[in-house]
Amino acid sequence: MKGRQRAALSVCLLVGLWTVISWIGVYRLRLVVSKLLASVPDRLMPRHFSVLPPPGPEYVGVWDVDPADARNKLRSEFGFRRLLRAYFHCYSRDGQPVHEVGSYVYREEFTSDKQLHVRLFPTSDGRTELWCHWEVNPNVSPIAHLRRTGYDPREGERRLRTLLADEPLSTPDESDCPLVADA
Repeated sequence: MKGRQRAALSVCLLVGLWTVISWIGVYRLRLVVSKLLASVPDRLMPRHFSVLPPPGPEYVGVWDVDPADARNKLRSEFGFRRLLRAYFHCYSRDGQPVHEVGSYVYREEFTSDKQLHVRLFPTSDGRTELWCHWEVNPNVSPIAHLRRTGYDPREGERRLRTLLADEPLSTPDESDCPLVADA
């Protein structure tokens, strides 16, 4: 195959892939990949591809909107962006896996030093659990980000609650965290 043919094929494949991603939705693609990766035994999976439970300190509470509305509101009303390159998270609720259905980031600018990372999980009654943390922006400091320098769930929650101040968001006590309840 000649250079131009390869380039044309590559463009066609990328357009096709983007069309598929657009059709099924970015969060659905992450969900499918997460479920596939979760089915692989941990001992066979490199850590950066592992599906992990969200850290308990990141639990914020329940937003009284369904996950689709939460995704839409975060983007359109609050200025969040989808975050594709983030660990996949899943935990067990009543013996059933609950996979994240959204990973979003809020930054003042693409090159801001810090960012607010929010994850969405569906509740059994159709609302949305929020989990978040404040962290170093990997676009600016990838190594510091991987080392979790400046990682702060409390600051993340404070900032998220400030942004969502007028939204119906529960204020749970520690026992409301699904990871504590199942323990």
